[in-house]
Amino acid sequence: MNTNKMKAVFLLKKKEFEVRDIPRPRPKEKEVLIRVKVVGVCGSDVHYYLEGKIGSQQIIKEPLILGHELSGEVAELGKGAGNFKVGQRVVVEPAISCGKCEVCRKGWTNICPLVKFLGTPPVNGAFCEYLVMPGENLFPLPDKLSDEEGVMFEPLAIGLYAVRLSRFLPGETVAILGSGPIGLVTLLSARAAGASLIFATDIIPERLKAAKKIGAREVFNPEKEDVAEKIMELTKGRGVDVTFEAAGKEETINQAFAITALGGRVMIIGIPEVDAITYEPHQMRRKELLIQNVRRSLDTTGASIRLVEEGLINLKPLITHRYPFDKITEAFELVSHYQDGVIKAVIKM
Repeated sequence: MNTNKMKAVFLLKKKEFEVRDIPRPRPKEKEVLIRVKVVGVCGSDVHYYLEGKIGSQQIIKEPLILGHELSGEVAELGKGAGNFKVGQRVVVEPAISCGKCEVCRKGWTNICPLVKFLGTPPVNGAFCEYLVMPGENLFPLPDKLSDEEGVMFEPLAIGLYAVRLSRFLPGETVAILGSGPIGLVTLLSARAAGASLIFATDIIPERLKAAKKIGAREVFNPEKEDVAEKIMELTKGRGVDVTFEAAGKEETINQAFAITALGGRVMIIGIPEVDAITYEPHQMRRKELLIQNVRRSLDTTGASIRLVEEGLINLKPLITHRYPFDKITEAFELVSHYQDGVIKAVIKM
């Protein structure tokens, strides 16, 4: 066994992976070498797999290692990397902000223009055997939680951040438009924060079942019924206090404007596949809605871990499919085409 080499999966071009042997990284000062154990397949990974890009900026121009949802164990410590031990299981925050720019100094590290984010061009990600990260980006994974659950803390941090950013108050009412993994972790976060009534939508029946199972009062398939009409009817014409748009579709953004109450908030989490969207401005204007975009997460990973550790959130129902390292193409095809009721597929490294 060559301990100076490791295997990594590169996306060469749209829908084409290749396993390569590359040099194993070594941790520098304040860095940790992580043996990667489990990696989740995220919707943004699928964007790169299908389209080679996200939006107009994040474009793959050369072979790239995808993956940013991961758990692993400490393999080696650089000097001053923190109070970790070799063999300790950890969760990884995938964003490395610069810490020096204007927004970082204001505490908005999630929108740092110089951020290095795993699996986002040109930064290689986690579909590899070993990975180096700053010690400050690691969080201990509690013994009672599995490596698979550890993968889910990155998406859960996004859902929890979206709820925090909405200035959510216990007892408020919520709609989740799009019940993929991000929509479902947002639902879990809203429920843990004290939502009194939650509606959820999706076009995939299995996702609606999952939403119902984890706390949605009513679920709707927009291909079969008028979502806005149903929600307005059930709220006696008032609408909901906060709508979380998690599908990235023109239709769902306009639905959000229609179902949100006067003076309510619309949180846009979904990533559109297109570069331009047409929306109807007058409802949002007349209602004086607050429209807030959500960019990844901000200091919510630790809180996410605590919520799960204390039993306030259960992530296990969201992990539906598991694949070995050499079946990564099958996993991406499954997630790309929403097959077999997939919610979250994970790769065991």
